[in-house]
Amino acid sequence: MVIWSGKKVAEHITQPPEVKIGPNGVELKVSEVWKVHPETISIINGKTRTTSIEKKQLTPDPDGYYNLDGGVYEVRIANEVSIPENAVGKMHPRSTLNRLGAIKSETGLWDSGYKGYGTQTIFIPIKMFRIHKDDFWFQIHFEESENSDISYADTGFWHGEKPDQEENTTKKKTLISKIKGKIINSKQSN
Repeated sequence: MVIWSGKKVAEHITQPPEVKIGPNGVELKVSEVWKVHPETISIINGKTRTTSIEKKQLTPDPDGYYNLDGGVYEVRIANEVSIPENAVGKMHPRSTLNRLGAIKSETGLWDSGYKGYGTQTIFIPIKMFRIHKDDFWFQIHFEESENSDISYADTGFWHGEKPDQEENTTKKKTLISKIKGKIINSKQSN
């Protein structure tokens, strides 16, 4: 396994906002934080990937802090990442977040050819985690991979994802309404 230098990884990350280049990766900030409701039912079926209860987008407090009380959060990075065809990416929380009580679910592999503003899921098992919007939350690193005749750019469901947009929000709300109706009808039938 060959892990790329942080400087080489940074060549595949758009700026602004600024990034912090380390010896073996690049530290990133976030653009969006969403709280996942504890009663959520998540659904995956082919190209359907959604939740029964809409996630709640959080905003920083007047001092610029996200106040994350106990629970699960989806966090979107602020920089667009482009994974080259000869690499795969992995993103982890900075070790400081782990030391202070934030737990990230195991990272998924960011496939060759992926391009977008990816997300990570974190779990807060403590009363409150306060982190500033301008701090670096995650570090991404790239590992060398063999070339493949398949690219995420051609086949990936999340390829090209971006921070939430009005059109995406409307589509999500419509799909969530349909799923809620099916769940309610299913419960009434039983």
